Amino acid sequence: MTVLKKLVKLSFVFILLLGCDKPIKTFSYSSYALGTNFNVLYNSYDPIANFDKLSDSIFDALNKSMSTYIRESDISKINSGDSLVKVDKNFIEVFKKSKSIWKSTNGYFDPTIGLLTNAYGLGPNTVPNFSINVDSILAFTGFEKVNLNKGLVDIKNGMFLDFNAIAKGYAVDLISELMIKNGIKSYLIDIGGEMFASGINTVSNSKWRVGISDPLKPENSKQKIYLQNKALASSGNYRKFLIDPISGNKIVHTINPLNGSAKQTNVLATSVLSNDCMTADAYATAFMAMPIEESKKIMKKELELEGMIVYVDAFNEIKTFYTSGFTELIFYKQE
Repeated sequence: MTVLKKLVKLSFVFILLLGCDKPIKTFSYSSYALGTNFNVLYNSYDPIANFDKLSDSIFDALNKSMSTYIRESDISKINSGDSLVKVDKNFIEVFKKSKSIWKSTNGYFDPTIGLLTNAYGLGPNTVPNFSINVDSILAFTGFEKVNLNKGLVDIKNGMFLDFNAIAKGYAVDLISELMIKNGIKSYLIDIGGEMFASGINTVSNSKWRVGISDPLKPENSKQKIYLQNKALASSGNYRKFLIDPISGNKIVHTINPLNGSAKQTNVLATSVLSNDCMTADAYATAFMAMPIEESKKIMKKELELEGMIVYVDAFNEIKTFYTSGFTELIFYKQE
């Protein structure tokens, strides 16, 4: 072996050894997306190149497809009566998952309640209205009236599709795919409280830890849980609501799709664990509207689901229901 070849070989080994000594770090990224806060923590030797542009492109595509706040989005065009809009893969994925959960919840998850949301003044560019004719609006709701065929949405004229109750969860799943494509195995994603954690925090050698807001004191955590290779979505009426100045009744953002009511029920907050965040997001919304016993039945039937429901019982006392799998993850509980 020549001297030159020996030097090259030794240099290569030296570079490899240097690479092995390079420590894994925790990187963070924070931004604003889909009308809420977007945060990511991940473990890696180096930061992901152009992560801001890569993540922004995902959010831009989602907004173009499904934002009811953007007039030129595909969903806005469909809601305006354009039957020739060819929807993209994102729309199709969200539509299919919505249809599946609409069926499994017996209609308690329904993306066609957009007209009710707008009528109450809880939607984009709307004003509060406390005396709406619910029955007349219900005639233009019902996901059974909407179908998807070869990229075209078949929907009754006058209906209003709104995927906001599932879109953030889907966005978390897409960002998770982005992390995997970039070789990241340990990460925690949070988009407006909808989360997914992969692996463990390899820097601290511990599971990812997340907090769940107390519905009575949203600035505090009611529980803190370990999250590993699971999605977590939470829902509650403690942030988005209106007060009727005449009756004093609270108009909440969770609308019962079966009767059109936007009144506060005895369910105060829900949190759902699932394998993907889109599923967790949709069920967390549905469980806010459903009777508690029905929610329990679904969580027992759907094996990938674990959950927590905060509610007011018949004696006006605040109680919390946990599935056994959820209880196992709690490391802090506010008494």
